[in-house]
Formats: sequence, structure tokens, C-alpha cells
Amino acid sequence: MNSKQNNKNAMHLAVYNVFKTFPNEIDTIPALKNNVAAFGELLGKIDKMHQVQMAYSSANSKLKVKEEAEMIQAIIQVAAAIYAYAHSNNMPDLVSKVSITPSYLRTLTDKELKTACTNIYELALTLVEKLTDYGIITETLENAKSEIDEFSALIAAPRGEIVTRSQATAELRVLFAQADELLKNQLDKLMLMLEMSHPQVYKTYMAARIIIDLKASKAKQEEETMEA
Repeated sequence: MNSKQNNKNAMHLAVYNVFKTFPNEIDTIPALKNNVAAFGELLGKIDKMHQVQMAYSSANSKLKVKEEAEMIQAIIQVAAAIYAYAHSNNMPDLVSKVSITPSYLRTLTDKELKTACTNIYELALTLVEKLTDYGIITETLENAKSEIDEFSALIAAPRGEIVTRSQATAELRVLFAQADELLKNQLDKLMLMLEMSHPQVYKTYMAARIIIDLKASKAKQEEETMEA
């Protein structure tokens, strides 16, 4: 949800809470009762789409952090062995090629990181026989290649997740439009029927119908706290 949808959703929930607080009064008008039920279903769908939207983003982010960390760790070990070998054999050009740190690698874009790690791996392949005494064996390089492949697959895969996430975002727009239509053309009109017979219910409903800018309200609260 964007900030506008968050604000509107807060209003929706406040309005629905009014309906749940005064069920007997709502039930006196069958059309109102039915539309309240439809409104509740829409809110359920909105919540479900929001969860889909958030879940894909969160899950992919956590997995990417994990795979990136594992790849960097594997490549740093390989680079360290090459560095030690190059330094021992007075090979400054080779030393410069493997003078990397985890913090440096983490500053790179996904594509740059993949390329940097692949370059170190391919360099190690040409030196594998000379790196045995430095702790690098075939299995070490196979593990590094596996980590690179897993990271590469992950950064290539998000297109499918982006589609799913964008589908949820598009569906949210439709659902919010439906909720707006239901409120404006049905619930607002039908609640007028309670203005005279149940004024407290109507006043509570109208108060809940006000959309509050939650972000601005939070900022104002923080400002008032600082001033206090």
C-alpha cells in the first residue's frame, strides 16, 4: 500500500468498527446490513492482497541477503589465499587483483558483485594447483562456484516475483475503488436513515469517515514530543 491507501484503509477499518459496535441498529435496515457485509468482504480482500504484496518483497529480500553473504564469504576466502600466494611470490599485479574486502563487495550493485566474484573464481581456477598449500582445493572452488550460481539465479529470478507483486498492487487499486464506490453510493446514503432514529450511531459513523493523514499525524506527534 502507498501512503494514501494506508490512510484510506485506516478510515475503512474505523468505519467497519462502527458497524461492529452497533450491529442491532445496522440490522434494522436490510440493505444497510447487506452492504456492511459486502464492505467487510472487501476489507478482507484488501488485507489479503496487502499481505501478498508485503510477503514477496520481504521473503526475496531476506533470501538475497543470505545468499549474498554466503557468496561473499566464499570468495573472500579464495581471494585471501591468492593474495597470500601472490605476496609470497612477489606478484604485485596479482595482489592488486585480489585486494578486496567484504565491505567493498557489499557496496557493489548485484551485477557488479556477481562479476567481481566470478572474476576471482576464474582467476583461482588458473592457479588451483599452486594454491593447494594455501588451503584452496577443488572442493573449495566448487563451493565458491555454487554460491555464485545460487546468487546469480536469485537476482535473475525476481521478474516473476515482481509480476506477482505488481499484480497485487493492481488488485489493491481495484479493491480500493470498489470500497470507495460502496461507501459513497450505498453506505453513506443508507446511514442517513439512522440520523434521526439513532443520532449517536450516525455521528460516530461520520467521525470515522474522516481520512486522517497518518504520516503527518505521526510527524506532528513527534514534533510535539520534542517540544515538550
